[in-house]
Formats: sequence, structure tokens, C-alpha cells
Amino acid sequence: MLNSSAWRPFPRYMVEQGSSEEPDADVTPYEHDLILRYAIVGIFVILFTGTLYLMRVIAVPVTAGVIFGLVLGPLVDWMVRHRVPQHLAAALVVLLFVALLAMAIGVLAVPMAAWSDQGPAMMAALKTKLNGMFTVMDDFKRGLTGLTGHGGDISVSQGNPLMDIAMSSSAAAGGLLLFVATIYFWLATRRHLKARILRLCLGRSARKSAGSFFEEIEERVARYFALVTVINLGMGLLTMAIAWLAGLPFPIFWGALAFLLNYLAFIGPVIVAVALFAGALIDAPSVLAAAWPAAAYYGLHLVEGNAVTPVFVGSRLTISPFLVFIGFIFWLWLWGPVGAVLATPIIIVAMVAQEEFARYRLEKVKEDEAQAEPAAG
Repeated sequence: MLNSSAWRPFPRYMVEQGSSEEPDADVTPYEHDLILRYAIVGIFVILFTGTLYLMRVIAVPVTAGVIFGLVLGPLVDWMVRHRVPQHLAAALVVLLFVALLAMAIGVLAVPMAAWSDQGPAMMAALKTKLNGMFTVMDDFKRGLTGLTGHGGDISVSQGNPLMDIAMSSSAAAGGLLLFVATIYFWLATRRHLKARILRLCLGRSARKSAGSFFEEIEERVARYFALVTVINLGMGLLTMAIAWLAGLPFPIFWGALAFLLNYLAFIGPVIVAVALFAGALIDAPSVLAAAWPAAAYYGLHLVEGNAVTPVFVGSRLTISPFLVFIGFIFWLWLWGPVGAVLATPIIIVAMVAQEEFARYRLEKVKEDEAQAEPAAG
């Protein structure tokens, strides 16, 4: 048997209060099983994380498609209730989604191309008007080089960005196709999939908990994305007004940028604020004059994040900021920016699963107690 001193973090559940067992007694069979259970769960989590990383080319579009399928599911249900066949309803919803995406790309293509051409001018303005800051950074780099004995030059790829985009276009097109196909097949077959999963559940309480799990996931994820989309749309309109007042060209571009990047928690608003500052710095007479659009936008973001979103999202969808931050960092590391966008919906799904599992265990205990009472009598 294993000595208990090697397993001090695990509580001794089987020891009753008042027991005279010595602290260095052997590990009980229950504790040994508990240790093995924790070890198996830890190994599974490590292997599952590695699998998600290795399969990210497939896992990212499939997961994103399922999440968007959960969001669009209520619309398909509404069409089915109005006597539209489910496969046709799924196809119509997917076509509408693709049409809106193509229309947004068409509207923003010209502003995006124009602002991409402004990149050298923005960098030149930054270098000219922030020359003092760059001088301090150069002095710091030279001092660091003298301390470490290594060169302070940063290796930057000299390749053509357009060539990089062309090389990865096939992978991007394949991921987009897989994303759209996942949305369609999820919307078209989710009722049959749900019915088959419920058939696998043994017992009435298990089927009831599984059904509640599916309904709760769809309701919460759809509600979360609907509310966040409305809030982000408001932020986009306000940012467009700020860009127009600041005299920046293509205000619709800045509104669309704020709308999209507001889905990216923590770093998205920072990117928009830095971009606004750099864009305004091209024609602004001073750094202070260029800073007010970014400051106004970030002030609106602070109000939105700390007052508007908590009020409209509500306590039922509110998640611990620490949990959101850890999830954001983990999925950003694992899957990049797309994973960061999907972090909060994945956390919501995990929370619903935990709540339904706890509810199922409570109902199971009540059923066992109800069945034990007649036997005891």
C-alpha cells in the first residue's frame, strides 16, 4: 500500500470524526480510487488539449460552425413551425448568412483597401511625431544589448504580405467551406441528433436532464450572441460618429472595425483605439489632437463593458471576469483569434453542462431516497 504522506493533498473521506487513526496510516482503497480518478481526468485533459491543437485546422471551423448553429437554431425552429421543411429552412438560413457576409465584405472592400495603402503614411507619422519615444526605445535597446551581449535587432519577415495571403488562401477557403457546411448540417439534422442522444440515455431523469441541457445551451448561447451583437452594433455606430467628427476618411470602416473587434475580449478594443490614434495622427497637427478619437472610443468601451453589458446581459449569462480572462488566454493560445472569439460561448456551454449535471445528481438522490422510504417501512 502507498504511504499517505505522499498524498497529503487528498482528504481522507472515509475516516469518521473522532477516529484514532494515525496520520501516517496507509491510504484507504477509497482514497486510492480517488487518486486514480483525478489522475485519469488530468491525463484526459492533457491529451484532449493536445488533440485540439493538432486538429485545429478542422476543429476550429467545426466548433465555430456548431456555435453559430446554436445561435441560428431558433430562427430555423421558427421557420419549421410555419410549415417550412427543416432541410429547406436550414438552407435558407445559411444562404441568408452567407449573403450578409458577402454584402459586408463588398461594402468594406474599398475602405479596407484604402486604409491598407495608408499603412506607410501612418508609420511615417508615428515615427515623426513620436520621435522622442522612439529615441528612448533605441537607447533602452542599446543598453539591453550592452548588458546581454546579444544583438537587439528583431527578425522581421521580408516577404510580401500579398504572397503570404495567396499561399494561405486555399487553407482559408477550405476552412470557410467547412464552417458553412457545419452550420448547414447542424441546423438540418440537430433534431434527429438530439433524439438519438436522448435514446441513449438510460432512465427518465437522464433523458430529462439531457433534453434540458440541449435547450438551455441553445437558449443561453443564442441570447448571449444576440445581446452582444446589438451592443457591438451600438459601439460600431458610435465609433463611426467619432471617426466622422475627427475627419477620418471612410467612417464606415472604423465602425465596422469596432463592431467586429468588440467580439474579441480585452485586446479587441485596444487594437481599435491604437488604430484610431494612428489614423488620426496622419493629418493631426499634434499628438494631443490625434489622441482624442482614441480616448473617446476607449471611454465609451469602458462604459459599455462595466455598465451597459452587465445590465443587458443579466445575471444568468454573467460569467466571472477571471474565468473569462483565463478562457480567453487559453483559447487564444490554442486556436488564435478565432479561439478567443469562441472562448465565452465555450465557457457558457461548460457552465450549462455543469449545472445540468448537478441538477441530475440532485434529482437522482431524491429518487433514491423516495425509493428507499417504502423499503425501510
